Formats: sequence, C-alpha cells, structure tokens
Amino acid sequence: MTTTGGKRSAKIYDAARTRGIILDAAEEIFAESGYSAARIDAIAKASGYNKSLIYQYYGDKLGLYTEVVKRADQIGEQITGSFISELLKDEQLLQDPEAFKRFMESMTRQTVFFLLEHRSYLRILLWEAAEDWKTWNQITYRPDDATQMHEVALVAQRNGILRQDLDPALFPLLIMNVITTTLQSSSRFEPLLGRLDSRQLREQTTRQIAQFIIHGVMEPSLL
Repeated sequence: MTTTGGKRSAKIYDAARTRGIILDAAEEIFAESGYSAARIDAIAKASGYNKSLIYQYYGDKLGLYTEVVKRADQIGEQITGSFISELLKDEQLLQDPEAFKRFMESMTRQTVFFLLEHRSYLRILLWEAAEDWKTWNQITYRPDDATQMHEVALVAQRNGILRQDLDPALFPLLIMNVITTTLQSSSRFEPLLGRLDSRQLREQTTRQIAQFIIHGVMEPSLL
C-alpha cells in the first residue's frame, strides 16, 4: 500500500511539475508574440515536451492560453485580493477618506509589484489591448477583480468619497490602465525617468501613480 501510494504521489507531482513547465513556456511565448502569432510548436520546443502532451493537458491553444491567464490572475489575487475583500467586508472603511487613501496606495503598490515581478503577464495584457481583447473575450475564465473594484467604487461614491461625476464602472478600468501604461511606457522615457530596476525609483514612481489615481477619483474636497 505504501509503495503504491508513493508511486501515485510521484506521478501526481510529476504531472503538476510538467504542467508548470508548459505554462511557464507558454506564458513567455504568448508574451513575446501575442496570442495570434504564438505557435504550439514554439511552446513545445521551449518547454521540452511534445505537442501531443500539451493538447492532452489543455485541449487546444485557447485552452492553454486560458490556463496561463488563470494562473497569473490567481497569483495576483493572492497579492491584491485581501485589500479589496477587507474593504467589502467592512463598509466603515469606505466611509473614512484616509482609510480609502491607504487602500488605494496599498493596492497600487501591490499591483505594481506584481506586474514588475511578472512582466510577461503585463506584456500579455498589452498584446490583448492591441488586439482589441478579442482572445480575452473568448476565454471561459473570468477574473472578478473588476467586479469587486466596481463594488468598492459604488459604495465609496454612495458615501461621498468617490467623486460624484465619475462613472463607477470606469473606476477599475482607469486604475488598471494608469498602472499598466505607466509601467510599459517607462522604458520609452528611461533617459528622463531612469530604470525601474532601482528600488528607490520604483518606490517613487509607485507613489506618484497612487497620488495621480487618488486625485483623479476621490472627491476633491477630501484631498
């Protein structure tokens, strides 16, 4: 019994490891080429596994892409999800302008950290934007962070913290686009800005992004 169980555990572990290697390779290829130009042949070569195994695990290219997006989103959720959940559980936090500012600063910092640590996912998001989100809208997995952020915006606006002339539906869109576009464009302005590899510059840039967002979405009288 012990031997059989040991063999079964080894097989499960090997399968999980194999899936991880394939997803790592797929993420890099999708980030480099975008979904449309990415080829399963290239992913198979980069991962060291044959195409038949990839198809066995993920069905097709869209299924593989879905799992890449899902894994990245779940990692991001572990980093930023607690902030959003805390706000939604305790509505009193959304009645305090200072608490809302701290939330925005923390969420911005954690989002920047996640995207800089997972630059390939950032590039995937930008490929999607360039291709009008056609593939993203086909996948069955739907990250719910935008829905949660919309809920935060509705409550904050009802409590007079979010500016009244802002459509709450635009709240998550504006935040994500300010962060992703700033990070992606930083290389273009490197002679002026410097490299975000510097911890000091990364912190300074993160604070500036957070302040820009806060002043854009909060009721001006509370700033």
